[in-house]
Parts: sequence; structure tokens; C-alpha cells
Amino acid sequence: MEKIQKFNLILKSFNIKASCVSYQETDNYFYYDIKLENNVRVKTIQRYSDEIALALKTVGKPNIKILHQEGIVRLEFVLPRTNCLKLFDYFTNTGVPKGDLICLLGQSITGQRVWMDLAKNPHMIVAGTTGSGKSTLLHNIIANLFNYNDVYFYMLDFKGTEFLDYDLAKINNMNIGYTYSDALNILDAALLAMEHRYNLLRQGLSIKSLKYIVIIIDEFADLIMQDQDNLFYSKLCKLSQKCRAAKMSIILSTQRPSVDVISGAIKTNFPCRISTKVSTHVDSKVVLDAVGAENLIGQGDALLRDNTRFLERFQIAYTDSKEVCRYFSKS
Repeated sequence: MEKIQKFNLILKSFNIKASCVSYQETDNYFYYDIKLENNVRVKTIQRYSDEIALALKTVGKPNIKILHQEGIVRLEFVLPRTNCLKLFDYFTNTGVPKGDLICLLGQSITGQRVWMDLAKNPHMIVAGTTGSGKSTLLHNIIANLFNYNDVYFYMLDFKGTEFLDYDLAKINNMNIGYTYSDALNILDAALLAMEHRYNLLRQGLSIKSLKYIVIIIDEFADLIMQDQDNLFYSKLCKLSQKCRAAKMSIILSTQRPSVDVISGAIKTNFPCRISTKVSTHVDSKVVLDAVGAENLIGQGDALLRDNTRFLERFQIAYTDSKEVCRYFSKS
């Protein structure tokens, strides 16, 4: 294939002892699989990623993924989308995987649907700069939980605008707060609900009879900045450490994924991470424990790390709060 031959010439021009074994293009994604010769390090590919991107005239640097079982290194590239991947056009009622809190997040680089069961990944961190698709992902998850599941929501909207449409639509099973005081009250209510559920389970109630509770906290960094006495932080840590068995899930979202915001204790209890574009490789390391998110192009281009996937690149399917309300508001 012409593209494979061209890529091999690029590798040769930089004296990289490797060969391209396959090329695939799907929608706005394309990737090259290369096989390294003996004694060639993956760091060699990483070191020349800028030069390779320049030679190919791509929008940004590739996401480099090591496929150990296949013995190849995959260089993933993305082009700006000309057509929006709309969530409500993308929903399917066939081929839905089994799961207690199933969500259809978007499309992978190979064109497959990206599913996640929040019950198996109960606590999640979502990070990304303004306009990168972080808020879109939150509305995507909310829409999925309405579409495929039946849950109670506790939601914190420190900006006062992200979840306002849900509040105005008076959607059932949603408790929305906007201030630091609201945040403390919501965490207190969640802790009480957790303890109440454990008491019911000790009395013999079946766990299957309980609805899931999902807590979504937007602009987590702003709450931490106001948390001078660590009241919010300590309540959140206590809740995240114990609430999984009570069928409760927590999603934290932030534009500023610094170590001051996402501490070691938070990362330990939130193993599932999704990052849209971030400002620096340091931010990427804080969120994903790996570089790469700084090279994303925005507009819903994201990397996923959870219990079974490591840095899977995908396109977030788009929706917003107004569209979710139109579909699911009973008023």
C-alpha cells in the first residue's frame, strides 16, 4: 500500500530501524502499526514523534500505544471532524453489553462503540481544558444513565450553569447543589444514604433491590480551593473508600488536574480516568499516570484508562444538557 511505503521511507529517513506492517483509516482516525527490529527501543519512536508528524503533515503528534501481545507499536493520529458524532443518533438497543450501569461513550479509533460499565468502574476522574469535550462527556454519561439505567443523582455545579437546565426542567431523582455549603450537605446526605443502605443489607435486604446513586461533581478544583478546613475533602475520601458496595458511584470533573487537586488519596480511590486535551504533559501524568493527553486535538478527542483498558483513544459522542432535557424531562 502506498501509505505504508511512504511511512517506511519516513522511518528510514530518520534511521529508525522498524517497518510499518499495517495501516488503517476509520472516519477521522488513522493509525500505523510498526514492528521494531531487535534492540530498537520504543523511546526511539517517541523521540521522533514530532518529526514523524511533520513529515506526514498531521494536525498533532501521534498517540503512541504499545500492543505487547502483538509485538507492535501503534501510532494513532486524528483529524478534525467534519461531522459531529451525535449521541442520540448513535444510541443502539442492539448489541448492548451486560452491565449494571452501562454507558455508550463514543467511538474508538478502530470505529467500534466504546462502552463502559460504571458499576465496574465506580469512581471516575474526568479532566480537560475549556472546549476540549469534558463537559460534553458529563452530559453524555447523564444521558446514558437515563437511557439504559435507573439511578438517583447528586450533582454539584460550582459554576452554576453546567447542570442548571436539569434543575429548571425539574427532572426526577436529581438533587443539584451550587455552593460549597451545598457540597457539604450533599456529601453528608450521601454518607447517610450509604450507612442506611449498609444497615438494610445487614438486615437481609437484597442488594439488587437498591437503585444506584451517582454523584457528579463538576469543577472539583474550585471546591478544593474553598475547602480550607478539609471538610469536603475528608468527607469525599470517606465516601469514595466505602460507598462502592452500597451501589454508589462518584465522578469528579476538573479543568485543572494538578497534584494539589488530584491527590494521591483521590487517585487511589478513583482508578477510572478519562482525559480530554490538557495543557501540559504534567497534567496528563496527573490524570492518566502517562503522557499523551497534551497531544489530543480537543473537540471530544479523549483517552480512557480503566480496569481493563490503558490509554484507549476515542471520540466522545456529543450531546448537551438541553438535548438531554428534551429527551428525558417529564414536565
